[in-house]
This record gives sequence, C-alpha cells and structure tokens, in this order.
Amino acid sequence: MPLSIAILILLARNPEISQKLGLISDKANLMAYSATDWSSYLILFAEIISAGGFFFFIITVSWVFGREFADGTLKDMLAVPVPRSSILLAKFITVTGWCAVMAVIMLVFGLFAGAIMQLPGGSMSVILHGSVVAFITACLIIAVVLPFAFFASVGRGFILPMALAVLTLIMANLMMVVGRAEYFPWAIPILFAQGASSLTPLSYGIVFGTSVVGMIATYLWWKYADQNR
Repeated sequence: MPLSIAILILLARNPEISQKLGLISDKANLMAYSATDWSSYLILFAEIISAGGFFFFIITVSWVFGREFADGTLKDMLAVPVPRSSILLAKFITVTGWCAVMAVIMLVFGLFAGAIMQLPGGSMSVILHGSVVAFITACLIIAVVLPFAFFASVGRGFILPMALAVLTLIMANLMMVVGRAEYFPWAIPILFAQGASSLTPLSYGIVFGTSVVGMIATYLWWKYADQNR
C-alpha cells in the first residue's frame, strides 16, 4: 500500500508518464492533490491503513481461527488436556501480534516512501504525530476485527468472515453518509485517521466493547457448540 501511494504521487508529478496511462493518471492527480506535504500524506496513509488494513487483518483472523475447521484439526486440538480458554487466548495473542507487525511494516515502508518522494514539511514533530495517528488507527482496526474470529468459527472456515467484511465496509460507508459513524465500531478507525471531531469517549468505548464481546462470543461458541469434525 505505501508503494502504491508513492507510485501514484510520482506519476502525478511526472505528467509525461502519467498521460500515457489514461484513468490511472486521474487517480494519480487526485492522490497527489490529497498528499501535498508530510502532514496530509500521513493522514492519507492512516486512511489507507484503516481500509486496506481492515481486510489484511481479517484475513489473518480468518486464517488462524478458520484453518482448524478447513483442515479438520479442531477436534484433535480440543481433545488435548489444555483449557479451551488457553487455546483461544493464544490464538488471539498471535493474531494481535501479527497484525501489529504488519502495521509496523506498513508504517516503516510508508515513511521510507515519503522520504524518497522528498515531501515538504517533514519536521520530526509532524512525522512523529502522523506515525502515532497511523499506528493508533491500526490498533483500532485490530480491535474491531477480533470479533470476526467468531464468524470464522461459526462459518467453520474463511468464507463467512470475508463475506461479512465486505458487508461491514459497506455499512461503515453508509453510517458515514447518514452521520452516525461515530457509533458504528467499524467506521470509528477511519474517523480517527481523518481527525474527526465527532469522536467521543463513547466511540472508543464502543470499539473496546465490540472487541471484548467478540472474544467472549468466540469463547462461548468454542465451549458449548458441538465440534463433531
């Protein structure tokens, strides 16, 4: 994602190249208009993380939880003398860790791409603030994708959580249109990335509550559902 942003901005700054690319040229000009300096670039980057990272992180959650059903190894795992709560906790820690690593990698590449483009206004305070916003955005995304572990478990695979991810993103856009995005957990990260003033402590509480409810629902399903394969 960082490299794609950098390529579009570089194309917009070199019209002789972008003119030959038709529609891509229009996208590049829009991207360059949105990211004229380090501050706007990092805001745009945080928005990209909130949308693209959403799908990347759900893929991670779906894989870690849905793979047991796809490979038929869940019944064997549940037969070992280890509490199911410990197994789930290990999975959630693994998912959170990998998503955080991906967020750091994206952020590092984003800063590297911005340095290559020689964007103006690159003071240490601006870069540090933008980096913190991008990383907190990633943390909010991680929190709201953890409930998809429940859908991967109920759907016994990858299809259901990925399908619901598309529906959730559509609903998030709808909530932003009707002006209620600050109460919809999956829209709150992008509002934070944009620096929206509509966010309140209740909004962050909704994100935290959504994460906790999703993990509890996953535990209850693993504990009480019939695991026959």
